[in-house]
Amino acid sequence: MTALNPIEKVPAMDASETLRTVYLYPGQLFTASQPVMVSTILGSCVAVCLWDADASLAGINHYLLPSDPVRGHSDLRYGNIAIERLIDEMVSVGAKKARLVAKLVGGASLLGNVVTTRLSIGDQNVAVARQALEKHAIPINAEQTGGQRGRKLLFHTGNGCAYSKEI
Repeated sequence: MTALNPIEKVPAMDASETLRTVYLYPGQLFTASQPVMVSTILGSCVAVCLWDADASLAGINHYLLPSDPVRGHSDLRYGNIAIERLIDEMVSVGAKKARLVAKLVGGASLLGNVVTTRLSIGDQNVAVARQALEKHAIPINAEQTGGQRGRKLLFHTGNGCAYSKEI
């Protein structure tokens, strides 16, 4: 596998470490208390990665659209629902909101320089994540968002590190 650019300066992964790999599809979330490598591909979609270092708990979601005003509170394809559910899941398995830190990845504008008066879907997805995390006082300690290219994301649930590469 090609090396990924770290979203932040992090220690290198131990080459001898063998991790179970989970692929996260759009509209899914995943939490873990054991080391797992979660991978996903993001275009205008956004993934929010949460980490509680004291409890060694991690979680990630992958959503497609910013909000769903019609379907209620069950569809994880929408950021307003997926982020709330991820936070709730993390707390239910023992994380403390006050200890959570977040990483944001994705939100590309894949249509390029199309002139419009509205924010792109990618920009709207990122804005929803920032608003939700601010509402819960969860700091964003790393971010790789925007641009015009998709990204491959790897999230290591054993140490909370995220690695991303434009594709």
